[in-house]
Amino acid sequence: MNPRHSVSPLFLLLLLATACLPVTTRTSNTTSGSLSNTELLLSQAETNYEQGYYQAATDLYKKYLIAEVSPPHIERILAAYGLAAEKSANFTDAVGAYERLITQFPASPFAAEAKPHLAAVYLTQGEAARAEVLILANINATAPDSKHQANLRLTLAQSQWLLGRYPEATENFLKAFQQGNNPTRAAAKEGILGSLIHLDSTSLTSIQQQYGQNFPGPETTYLLVYQAAAAPNLNYARTLAEYFNRYFSSNPLQSKIKELLQVLATPGAPLPAPAFGTNYDPKQMVVTLLTGEEAQALPSNLNAPPFLTNQIPIGQHFTIAALLPMTGPGAPLAEEAVAGLKLALSTLAPGALNLSIMDTASNPDKAAELIKTIAADTQVLVVVGPLLSPESNAAAKVADKASLPLIALSQRPALPTLGPNIFRIFLTPRLQTEAVARYATLIQGHKALGMIYPDDNYGRSLPAYFKDEAARQGAQVTVTESYQPKSTDWSALVVRLTGGEAAARHVSTNYQAQVNFTALYLPDSAGPVAQILPQLAYHDVTRMQYLGSSLWLNQKLLASSARYLQGAIIPTAISNLATRPETKTFITSFQKTYGHQPDQFAAYGYDAGLAIIQALTQGATTRETLRQTLSQGLTVAGATGPFSFDQSGDYLVEPTLLTIQDKEFILLRDPGPAARRP
Repeated sequence: MNPRHSVSPLFLLLLLATACLPVTTRTSNTTSGSLSNTELLLSQAETNYEQGYYQAATDLYKKYLIAEVSPPHIERILAAYGLAAEKSANFTDAVGAYERLITQFPASPFAAEAKPHLAAVYLTQGEAARAEVLILANINATAPDSKHQANLRLTLAQSQWLLGRYPEATENFLKAFQQGNNPTRAAAKEGILGSLIHLDSTSLTSIQQQYGQNFPGPETTYLLVYQAAAAPNLNYARTLAEYFNRYFSSNPLQSKIKELLQVLATPGAPLPAPAFGTNYDPKQMVVTLLTGEEAQALPSNLNAPPFLTNQIPIGQHFTIAALLPMTGPGAPLAEEAVAGLKLALSTLAPGALNLSIMDTASNPDKAAELIKTIAADTQVLVVVGPLLSPESNAAAKVADKASLPLIALSQRPALPTLGPNIFRIFLTPRLQTEAVARYATLIQGHKALGMIYPDDNYGRSLPAYFKDEAARQGAQVTVTESYQPKSTDWSALVVRLTGGEAAARHVSTNYQAQVNFTALYLPDSAGPVAQILPQLAYHDVTRMQYLGSSLWLNQKLLASSARYLQGAIIPTAISNLATRPETKTFITSFQKTYGHQPDQFAAYGYDAGLAIIQALTQGATTRETLRQTLSQGLTVAGATGPFSFDQSGDYLVEPTLLTIQDKEFILLRDPGPAARRP
């Protein structure tokens, strides 16, 4: 048994052997069947386990085994059920699963693997004698692999400790410490320290002589000093203390020895508690190890999302249509979006949904015609896409007229306002602008902001968003300056921005020009930003809080301009620096499935699938009920953050924020839910 009680190689094989079925990809006129109710239970149980939702996995395995009394490969399923139960601290369920496996399938290799797991679970229930019997039988029946033996010795020692047989426990803890790897050694060391304080002086002296200056030699010497002081045998205590000082003077226990001697010098003073071992509790330690770090990584108030525990109604043959530019200039982005969508369907609703992929060829007219074809197919509940601006606009108009829900992956301005059936998932320039303004004012406390923006279709819409959000937070934008996108001379712009203050040109990092703003927003690509920043520094804007856009996530900008951008605020749809479990799970699963890191379009496709699945599990079975569910404040724990749709169907999230430290991008804030717009 692994000291952290993680899944053994054989148990990993059982998870792989019952892997989820892939989602069916089809053209517009092909259909495929769905999993049965019980098969879907099993697939969802395994998906939950792999995603780290152990409580949900336990419940689903239990439901499956009630529905299927004697399913194929039941020994594998019982082993998986036991693992999920122990990781979610449902130890009663774990005992039931493992005991059934061992009793009904004694010759199964899964039964052999389950025995040390069952012994550990027995320990959590205080049944140390039963655990000891199981481990002794397993040790005698197992080949002498040192690592495996060390893990078994550790559990055996924990059992003996709980039975009060401290000399035997110490012996087995020491063997586990000598034979095991680092995690085993750490757990065994705690057990040794918890056992030594229960040994008599004869046993301690024997261990001291055996180990000398190596662990636990110094610890046994300290306890001998402590026992002599408690006897009290003051002269012997002082002699042993001198021995400790001679051979272990650099050991941290030296200070504890000095405390003991000080107490001995004060007649009647009580001895302090021993320096270690008094709080050792193998039962609680085993509980911690069984549940493991992965189970604890989820927020304490986060249960498995509804779409992981509820079932999509079977027999409806629901279909999602992906309407994307699979050929033409948008093809690379479309391929990523399809990959993300497939990943969501295959892992979170395996076999329950059909996927129809249609190619717009980056042509708005073709996109509109395909929407008409999709709308006529009653099995299609919803469209994901398009993503290019012209085709998104054309498709959305036809889709809304046909009352066909459409989740666009496009940043086209005001796209969701085309009708109540149109939704959007995209970190638009507006969302980015509002996010950096909100963080700079609400979190960092800036009251006066400045802005430089390109005078083009992209840039002209942003000042209004920036000013409105600053005003909502009690701040104001004191300066806005535009420039021609193809500018090469930035000096006049910077002089206007600084109000002529730049004439002094101190060019010193210790001098800051007197400007009437403390944070400056530059929503442009890396090229112009890399040219503007040195000009600002040349004109003595040397200590400025810069606010950027996702276009700043550029290694060339980082290499050329990091010295100007320390502490900058940069929004992004997704980052591999994220710490929230849902984002990390998506990135890991995507990379494992496709062999490369996902981009924002992969995350948008995944989140679109996630939103659809969650709506279906909440009872949406028609286009109209799906539209209603999506529009009524549904919150989805997506890869890009916990998002919802506002009253017009637009994407709402507090995006991931990055900053720059030295010459690296680092995480400033994980994404979070956004308030619905008034």
